[in-house]
Amino acid sequence: MTVLRHRNMVWIGIVGVIVILGWMFLPDQARRLPDDWTFDLATHINQVFNWLARKAKIGPFAVKDITRGLAAAIELPLDLVRGLLIEGFRLRLPGLGRVEIAALPWWALTAVWAMLAHRLGGRGAAALVLGSCAYFLVFDLWDSAMLTLASVSLSVVVGMVLGLFLGIWAYRHPRIEAVLTVIYDIMQTMPVFSYLVPILLFFGFGPVSALVATVIYAMPPMARNTTLALRRLPGSATDLATMAGCTPRQGMWLVLLPSARNGLLSGLNQVIMLSLSAVIIASIIGAGGLGNDVLQGLKSMRLGRALEAGLAITLMAIALDRLSRAAARQRRDNRAPVPFGHRLALPGILLIGLLAAQIAPGLSEFPAALTLSTGRLIDAGVAWLNVALQGPIDLLSDGTVRLILRPVKEALLALPWLVIVLACALGAYALQGLRLAAVAVAILGFVLLTGYWDQAMISLYLVLVSTLIAMLLGFPVGIAAGLWPWLDRPVTLIIDTLQTLPTFVYLIPVVMLFGLGDFPALIAIVLYALPVMIRYTKDGIAHVPGSLIEAADMAGCSPRQRLAFVQIPQALPEILLGVSQTILMAFSMLVITSLVGTRGLEQEALVAVSKAKVGEGLIAGSAISLLSILLDRLVSHASTRLRRHLGQV
Repeated sequence: MTVLRHRNMVWIGIVGVIVILGWMFLPDQARRLPDDWTFDLATHINQVFNWLARKAKIGPFAVKDITRGLAAAIELPLDLVRGLLIEGFRLRLPGLGRVEIAALPWWALTAVWAMLAHRLGGRGAAALVLGSCAYFLVFDLWDSAMLTLASVSLSVVVGMVLGLFLGIWAYRHPRIEAVLTVIYDIMQTMPVFSYLVPILLFFGFGPVSALVATVIYAMPPMARNTTLALRRLPGSATDLATMAGCTPRQGMWLVLLPSARNGLLSGLNQVIMLSLSAVIIASIIGAGGLGNDVLQGLKSMRLGRALEAGLAITLMAIALDRLSRAAARQRRDNRAPVPFGHRLALPGILLIGLLAAQIAPGLSEFPAALTLSTGRLIDAGVAWLNVALQGPIDLLSDGTVRLILRPVKEALLALPWLVIVLACALGAYALQGLRLAAVAVAILGFVLLTGYWDQAMISLYLVLVSTLIAMLLGFPVGIAAGLWPWLDRPVTLIIDTLQTLPTFVYLIPVVMLFGLGDFPALIAIVLYALPVMIRYTKDGIAHVPGSLIEAADMAGCSPRQRLAFVQIPQALPEILLGVSQTILMAFSMLVITSLVGTRGLEQEALVAVSKAKVGEGLIAGSAISLLSILLDRLVSHASTRLRRHLGQV
């Protein structure tokens, strides 16, 4: 550790000297790249996509006609689900003329979902589902909730199937896995705003484009988990398939995938959560549903209604999360056989509900007298709170901006680009060598030469400050939870709940209290990223080997000495991984904060959607993706290097 510390001090000294000399002696071109040195890559990308969308052909068919045909095919199951849950069907039948079939009534759907929840997770899950449905009904959000559920359900099915096949493909071909891993990283770190415009060009405005965007965003975890679950299977599973005379395909579908069921269900859980996180962004291009209610509330500053819809998304996310986790915990051989009468109960209730809706349409409508809205009351309460707490709120906001945010922002913008590139390259070289240094130079060079350097520094400063605050808050809480089991349970419950909340839910109360700008964006990012920092710190402290703790006790260490000299150093690699994940979460939330006035790369991606500029959106989104990947790689390699020095690898 001493050698490592001295080596790190040498590298820090070298970087410090470069920064000082660069600030003092570099020419203007090394401080700010002249505009005529940059490449107008966005214009060329726009031209390519316009040609693809308008003139390109595959054989006799135009690409646009093919994609619109695919959109029509995708819309069929979506229309079917929406018809069953919300709109019903209007058909023309020979001899009968126009026939209208009403949608399933709310009471039948609620009963069926509650029974399914009880079968999967017991009374608690059933109560959660009943409470969620009651909330949708009482706050007059049933139709919006059903539209969101229909979109999310289809997105999850498509994402699950695609992820399953890609995961199997990567499992069978390791070289393919290396390529797909890079693609997954880009898909998960690329802002959704960046690929909304090309999706709109090919699939048009509407729910199908929203579904495609959601699948792109939510599918990678399913593919990753499929590959990982298959690789973790013992060799005996493959041997069993071979001894049974299965072909490779039969062995995969009849033996390996059923054996990896728990891992696959964990991936499915992540697809569900990410799909729900994307519903508000998808509403920008016509998804509708609860996401549209939140978005319209934010735009019109009707924050009470936005909060009601945001809580509805939260309830749906928590319910689906609990049910998918309950399904993952179940094992087929431990599951009691379902009586034949119970098997008929669910389709029977649906059939009765469908018939009742046709005979007595009034039974399908929830009584208007039982609905309510707290939107105006919440808006009035927030207005009063802002007046009552204006002094402390302004003090906190202005003080943070003046003492922390503005100095860091101005420092990053004032630093010469060459100094930042060289410092990152040297840091990367110290951690892994020439390969990582070349990656760092290539990424920063791309941002620089495309003309987005200042926007990148604005985004980077907000991410770095948010990560630092999340570390300062999460580190002590994680240590306390790792040391004291009685505190671990409530902390785990809180962070599990926070991690199921869609990103926009963090934004609504922050906007209510602090308005628009960098400070509310900072608060939202910290709240979103904090649970990850707490979890990794907690797990790192809790998993320090007991033999090391016993050795420290035998050496006469006090609890404080044991923590400072044994537990924290041993947990540092895990904590650094938490820092890496915190950075990725901060970048993910940063994209959403563009709606409240941040001015970095994320704002460029949002403006590109409103102006239908594919090139600008893709470049800004790629820059965000590449910066997040670079910081993740730097911190991850630091963690790996520290593990080696601690003898943990």
